[in-house]
Amino acid sequence: MAIKEIETEKNNSVLRQKAKKVKHINSKIKEIVLDMTETMKSNDIIAGLAAPQLGHSLQIIVIRFDYNKGYITLINPQITKNFRKKTVMEENCMSVPGISVLIERYHKIIIEALDIEGRPIRIKAKGILARIIQHEIDHLNGILITDYK
Repeated sequence: MAIKEIETEKNNSVLRQKAKKVKHINSKIKEIVLDMTETMKSNDIIAGLAAPQLGHSLQIIVIRFDYNKGYITLINPQITKNFRKKTVMEENCMSVPGISVLIERYHKIIIEALDIEGRPIRIKAKGILARIIQHEIDHLNGILITDYK
């Protein structure tokens, strides 16, 4: 496990690619998740981080939306339902430093993914958690906040 440098749009073409699905959760995948978590801790990131931000073309996100709660790993996450209500909020991103963009996103979503042990999970997310998940899934699809300008 190691703290990694967060890649930026200028130095990482992986950020613009659609990330590959994780086929098997093995020790390498678990090590990447640990690196992501350690990198978030060292950079005091409370929102989330996607594997492409560390140079890995893999559908993995780690989120943390509350200092009092731990980190949640979502592997191969898919939004299975979104609700009509949308909200607009300013977002920034470690991979696009110094830029903030107003982005409209769904206020409430349902997501399905695998956890770090390969078990299926389903999360109903709303508010800031829904926004964080949608932002990180954008990274898995090669989308950055600057694409919303």
